[in-house]
Amino acid sequence: MRLTRFVPLYAVLVLVLALIGGFNQVRYRHQARLIEHKSELHELISDLRTDAAQIQGPLAVGAWARQTGMVPSPEVGRLRHVAYFPAPQAQASPAGLEMRTIWR
Repeated sequence: MRLTRFVPLYAVLVLVLALIGGFNQVRYRHQARLIEHKSELHELISDLRTDAAQIQGPLAVGAWARQTGMVPSPEVGRLRHVAYFPAPQAQASPAGLEMRTIWR
């Protein structure tokens, strides 16, 4: 007789447990999709880093430097400078401070 009182409570608890289990399965599938998306993003990052290294990496910077006329430091001793020009005479500017840079 006392056990028949708990049958509705047991049924409610079983339904609550079933709802929690269903919600847990939805969250589990969502977590699996997020983990898969994370691995795809890691692959994308490694591909983009490879692409960036071709543009900004040390080899790309060295190639750019050689194309613009810069010389690697081990080869400096083998070079001869051709025409040396002294720096131009500075002229005082009456309008305040003036700065000029001459690249040779």
